[in-house]
Amino acid sequence: AITLVGTTGQAYSDGMRFLQFYYGMPLAMVILCVTLVPFFYRAKVFTAYEYLEKRFDAKTRSLTSFCFLLSRGLSVGVIIAAPSVVLSIILGWSEVATIFLIGMSTTFYTMLGGVQAVTWTDVKQMVLIFFGLFVCIFVIVGQFPGSVSVTDGLHIAGALGKLETVDFSFDITEKYTFWSGTIAALFLFLSYFGCDQSQVQRFLTAKSVGEGRTSLLMSAFLKIPMQFMILLIGIFVFVFYQFVTPPMIFNPVESRKIEQTAEYAPLQEKFNNVHAARSEAALEYAENKDDAAKQKYQEAHKEFAKVREEAADLVKTTTGNSKFTDVNYVFPSFVVANMPMGIVGLIIAAIFAAAMSSTSSELNALATASTIDFYRRHFNPNADTAHFVRFGRVATFVWGVFACIVATY
Repeated sequence: AITLVGTTGQAYSDGMRFLQFYYGMPLAMVILCVTLVPFFYRAKVFTAYEYLEKRFDAKTRSLTSFCFLLSRGLSVGVIIAAPSVVLSIILGWSEVATIFLIGMSTTFYTMLGGVQAVTWTDVKQMVLIFFGLFVCIFVIVGQFPGSVSVTDGLHIAGALGKLETVDFSFDITEKYTFWSGTIAALFLFLSYFGCDQSQVQRFLTAKSVGEGRTSLLMSAFLKIPMQFMILLIGIFVFVFYQFVTPPMIFNPVESRKIEQTAEYAPLQEKFNNVHAARSEAALEYAENKDDAAKQKYQEAHKEFAKVREEAADLVKTTTGNSKFTDVNYVFPSFVVANMPMGIVGLIIAAIFAAAMSSTSSELNALATASTIDFYRRHFNPNADTAHFVRFGRVATFVWGVFACIVATY
């Protein structure tokens, strides 16, 4: 859900460069398939940290598992909170209500169904997410001006460098390059998918080494197309707003705050004027696609970006929030203002599905680590399987409530 909301805004402001972050993922998955998957199966463990006791001692296992529980328990709160902000805008509900709606509904089906429920709901949710992405792309493109085709829209985005998906430069100030994606991110994916219980459980619960490897390879080769589609949605939203006046500030709460200032009215008028000039230049470039029209459009966009920056500075000055950014509000704002009602419902369902899919996997991993690495290991090692299942359900509920409380802050 964070990806669906945040990455579209990332593409709107920064283009497709973020896709490079995932270029090392297929290689990481192949390495894990060859090394860790058969290794964990031979070790016959339930958690990624259980092996540490065999290799070192119980203290190492417990400390590592505790670090996982603490960090992952807090991160689940973030996973719930991010889409809750978006859904509160779309639905008009309070953030607390959407937090507990997502958090507790996911907690209950995870608690009752365990990893099997998590796995099968993930499959259905993935289908819903991909369907929602396809529909979203078609609806956005359908709202382009009649004279602007998809190809024209891509030319417009490309004129500003927003379609760049490979950067071979060695500039260390650049956040996303081919090298950071294939080298630095490679080690990130190796550690995350090979050592984090929320990911390791995916192949530990498979019936065989082959199925475990398949689950990892599916993650690798579906993730990049999904990220590409989400980024493409952000690009098409950007193209749409070349011809329709966008909000000067996408965050509606912060926008209302600056509306009370004396600087707002003249700045809004200036914003409308530079947008009109940019829109005219974009149409001219879409029709002609020559160097002169391209340069004119680029200059018009620079003027537009300057005014947007002035608006952001006004928010920072008015609210005292020096780190203000409204990137995460671009897509929700677009959905509320421009999507047909039925499509809004589909997008809400896709956001819910993405949030619940991420949350359920994390809750199940937290419950498993709590049960296996602590309760069974240190407190009640001789209980039967049914007892541990009951304790796991209680642990799932406790972690779900904890995550919801964290999300409210």
